[in-house]
Amino acid sequence: MHDFFERQSEARRNSLLLLLYFLIALAAVVVLVSAALYVMFSFNPVRLNHDAVTPFNLSWRTWDFTIFGKIAGAVLLLILCGTLYKYLRLRSGGGAMIAEMLGGRLIYPDTDDFHERRLLNIIEEMAIASGVTVPSVYLLAEEKGINAFAAGFSEEDAVLGVTWGTLRYLTREELQGVIAHEFSHILSGDMLINIRLQGLLHGILVIGLLGQTLLRGAVHSGSRQRGGAGAAGIGIGLILFSLGYAGVFVGKLLKSAIARQREFLADAAAVQFTRNPLGLAGALKKIGGLDEGSRIRNPSAAEISHMYFGNGLAESWLSAFSTHPPLGERIRRLDPGFRGDFARRVEPVVIDREEALVYASLAGGQATAARAAEPMPQGGPDASVAGEDLRRAMTEPGPARMDLARELLEGLPRQVRLATRNAFGARAVVYGLLLDKSPDVRNRQLAVLKKNIEPQLWQEFSLLLPDLVDLPPELRLPLADLTVPTLKTLSPAQYQSFRAMIRTLMESDGRLDLFEYALHHVLLKHLQAHFAPTPPRLAPSPGISAIREDLSCVLSLLARYGNNDEGAARRAMMRAVRSFTERERKYLTYQDESLCTAEHFDRALQRLNAAGPAVKEQLLAAALECIIWDNRITVREAELYRIVTEALERPVPPWLTIKPDDRSRPGPPRTPAASLH
Repeated sequence: MHDFFERQSEARRNSLLLLLYFLIALAAVVVLVSAALYVMFSFNPVRLNHDAVTPFNLSWRTWDFTIFGKIAGAVLLLILCGTLYKYLRLRSGGGAMIAEMLGGRLIYPDTDDFHERRLLNIIEEMAIASGVTVPSVYLLAEEKGINAFAAGFSEEDAVLGVTWGTLRYLTREELQGVIAHEFSHILSGDMLINIRLQGLLHGILVIGLLGQTLLRGAVHSGSRQRGGAGAAGIGIGLILFSLGYAGVFVGKLLKSAIARQREFLADAAAVQFTRNPLGLAGALKKIGGLDEGSRIRNPSAAEISHMYFGNGLAESWLSAFSTHPPLGERIRRLDPGFRGDFARRVEPVVIDREEALVYASLAGGQATAARAAEPMPQGGPDASVAGEDLRRAMTEPGPARMDLARELLEGLPRQVRLATRNAFGARAVVYGLLLDKSPDVRNRQLAVLKKNIEPQLWQEFSLLLPDLVDLPPELRLPLADLTVPTLKTLSPAQYQSFRAMIRTLMESDGRLDLFEYALHHVLLKHLQAHFAPTPPRLAPSPGISAIREDLSCVLSLLARYGNNDEGAARRAMMRAVRSFTERERKYLTYQDESLCTAEHFDRALQRLNAAGPAVKEQLLAAALECIIWDNRITVREAELYRIVTEALERPVPPWLTIKPDDRSRPGPPRTPAASLH
């Protein structure tokens, strides 16, 4: 088998190099346009300036670089304004807008169609295994080719789209490879890279459009009047037009090259995840043998061609403009024995009767109903594994994650899992997860629910209550993740009522426990982004010195939470800060409990979300070191780490090994319910 880790490293190196070339091309456009404008403005026959720069006097010694710098600044500002306009316009629509633009319809989580159900099950497994919230899924029912895409600009608003041909022609293993490829785009941030490149291209295009406007205006006015001013206008317009469109041409070449490298990276990551290169290769081979191939025939298909799994468009006459590598090359990287022989005819996949019965009865997974009703086993006293094994499990995707995700889903009671797929059941599940262990508090919560929710919702809640009360702790957050696609289908009024009830249940005892705090970060954060999206933050990222107190607070609380005494917590913190450079470590200090309360922790996470990607990765690595310092992870530690990753918008997969909670360990102070933001 090929070394797919090396394939990923190669694709990343090539992508970074191409991004550097793109920035160099952008800088070249700014310099050339600025230089041309400087010469044009300096060489003005109307001005009686003997020191003016002329085409015969272009020595740099005669240039006024103060004026040149101002012109360059104005050109750069124009490009940035055009970039920002395009970025905000694309950013505001979200992934759902793109899917609907292509004619997609939402696949509701409670669908009973076999192909749609199989797709949703694969996506649920993949989402839990990769640590992202289960995305909404759209079907392009009119598209007969084999294709798929991930659309959106962050994990919160990402959606997956698949064509009719993808569902009908691919086996489960092939479909899993395609979905793993698309999840790789989400996890690698490719969607954000694409929108930024599109924004920069539009910014360069603004230069060409401005030149076109000036040229048209100068030619029109020149027909009525003669003079140097008209000639200067034509000259300036021609320069801006030529250099602007030349920059767009080069930018598109580099953008396509970057997209091709990201496709190689996504292929390699998908294989690393599934350990099944032939599944992904099989899907690509069927594209080559199918008459429709990967074509998307919607009129808007070309706008997001770089997002597709397959090319999606007719083959370009110039391969340098293609956003996807040649099909044969992609297949040979997965299957070295491939000789270019595609099937002459691709038939729809025959539904396996046994598999269909499983989907119909269980509505998910490949377990029996009896197995699905069994609770997940908890780690025993000897279940701890070495810290290095835990670290590797969290940072290297692989089939073990998929197996764990499948086991987590199969560990859910059948009725509970089915309930996550309809609007009444999803809300009932969340309400059940918030019931307090104290009988007095729980009775108050039940009375509030019975009085304020719809009768049908109360009936659904009552049926699910016995299973939810006995649910193992490690299944709570994965179960909450499964409800997100369904809860996104609520009306705004229903969502506001649901959100208010969640707050009421959390405030029943006047305090928030760790799970309630985690649920608030995991569930409501994603739903709020859907129902009330906020504009992107454009302020510069703070440096380590500006957020040192916040970093110290988060790491200190994590270290204290996972260890029995202050000495052990300090040692865990000392190892954790090794994730930062030696210069950065001097800013980080262990804080005692009075300086790092739950309220401080909450505010620190909000501020740390503004940090740059490098700082976030360092913080997550240090946080992981804090909780694996004693070579074991409890459910509560996993929930606390999930809170941090959600706040920093960095997905985390489920734990491969967890131990029962050690109640003798000190936990963080319970957060006042009023501190919810």
